[in-house]
Amino acid sequence: MFITSVRLEAIQDDTYIRRLPVVRHLAAFGALRLTAPVTLFVGDNGAGKSTLVEAVAVAAGFDSAGGPLRDQEFRGQVSSIESSLAKWLSLRGRSIPMRGYFLRAETHYDTVTILDTLQDAESPRREMSHGESVMSVLAEQMEGAGLYIFDEPESGLSIVRQMALVAEIDQAVKRGGQFIIATHSPIMMAIPDASIIEITEQGISETVFEEAEAVLAMREFLEDPQGTIRYILG
Repeated sequence: MFITSVRLEAIQDDTYIRRLPVVRHLAAFGALRLTAPVTLFVGDNGAGKSTLVEAVAVAAGFDSAGGPLRDQEFRGQVSSIESSLAKWLSLRGRSIPMRGYFLRAETHYDTVTILDTLQDAESPRREMSHGESVMSVLAEQMEGAGLYIFDEPESGLSIVRQMALVAEIDQAVKRGGQFIIATHSPIMMAIPDASIIEITEQGISETVFEEAEAVLAMREFLEDPQGTIRYILG
């Protein structure tokens, strides 16, 4: 594994990030240890999952808008989004590899456009849907040992495509890849042997698939969809 712990230094800036649950808990928690080749950060909207994952990516050497690791030709061509948290993080572990990819759902289209321009102006990805282009890029990038950081990779993917992505990640882990992922998807949470870290207002804790809030909520809905909807609608 290339990153084995994430430590938050004392934040000096008086910005919104200090109020995020994940930042408040990290400040009290000290170092957050990553113990498995796949780490999944889960939790409700506003917990700070994406902010943390983006900050880890920037601290590791990725462009904050996403794209390949240490690709100097690529870096800076997408309008980078400043990561306010990255400068207060320190990473521990082995040397960061030369290979890797940061998938940021919000800027994926711009990233793919630039990659295709650099590689092949006639790339068929220009004609693909969001989900198809995600699968195409990741199949191209996830080769060999590397560091792969994904922010909500399920965005735009069908259920079947999410299952296919789980299989791709499992194969990449066997080739020496490490994954750090923020997700809402119960399917992504089923990645074999993944460490699931749940972020709530109350704290940060490791959980298991069967007890993750998103899995419990989805299971409850599927067991009685009409009853659940009636309850939601009052």
